[in-house]
Amino acid sequence: MKNSPSSRSGESVPLDIKVTKGSAVPYYHQIKEAIKELILSGELKPGEMLPSEFSLSDQLGISRLVIHRAYRELVGEGFLVRQRSKGTFVLPASKRTHVVDGPLFSMTESLTQDGLEPSNEILVQEVVAASGEAWKELKLPPNAQMVHIRSLRMIRELPLAVEDMYFPYERFPEMSTVDLNNRSTYVTLEELYGAHPQDALDLISAEPATTEYATLLGVKKGAPVVRVKRVATDRKGLPVEYSTVIFHAGRYQLALRVHRS
Repeated sequence: MKNSPSSRSGESVPLDIKVTKGSAVPYYHQIKEAIKELILSGELKPGEMLPSEFSLSDQLGISRLVIHRAYRELVGEGFLVRQRSKGTFVLPASKRTHVVDGPLFSMTESLTQDGLEPSNEILVQEVVAASGEAWKELKLPPNAQMVHIRSLRMIRELPLAVEDMYFPYERFPEMSTVDLNNRSTYVTLEELYGAHPQDALDLISAEPATTEYATLLGVKKGAPVVRVKRVATDRKGLPVEYSTVIFHAGRYQLALRVHRS
């Protein structure tokens, strides 16, 4: 790759990458790994701006959705960062997120897999105007609507988590009325629409409980809680669900099994 102009000039860095058409390796994965190698080798430097999805799509002669997925996964793994109205940039190594791959479950499925008997109470089930981070992550057009579902998740009648889920209303209108008490949302999506959440990125952080969450979880305001933000996509890479879950820190433990290859 040739010396590139500084991203501060507003110009993107040309990417000298290729895809092998007809390969068993998906295009998005080829692109993702090629960009990752450029970053790890130092050819792409922190702060440099990548070509737009449309530009790289034209360069490689493949769908923009393929480029979008490659960029999205690199953002999830902490190699890139998106800045609205500016572009996609290489993130410094010190700010990278460690990602562990695993199977995708809804919360009901996940808790059941752990041998627990979860129950839930639907607190809110409504259609709302698309706005904020949910609107952005679901990639909805202006004036679109979303289904918002808030539920209180419990284990043995004790509050475990408050979950806020958002779905594109135009695509999944029945999610605003279907009975979701003690039922997996992912199973419901598959049964009603044949929609199969295929991939998800979970971002986990700690924060103090607000008055609202403290009341629902039965903790003091300011007590530590665990936030998990998720964006789930289908086989085509289209957003299916955006959710945030606030866990009672005393009743939630995250365990990651990793290995060195």
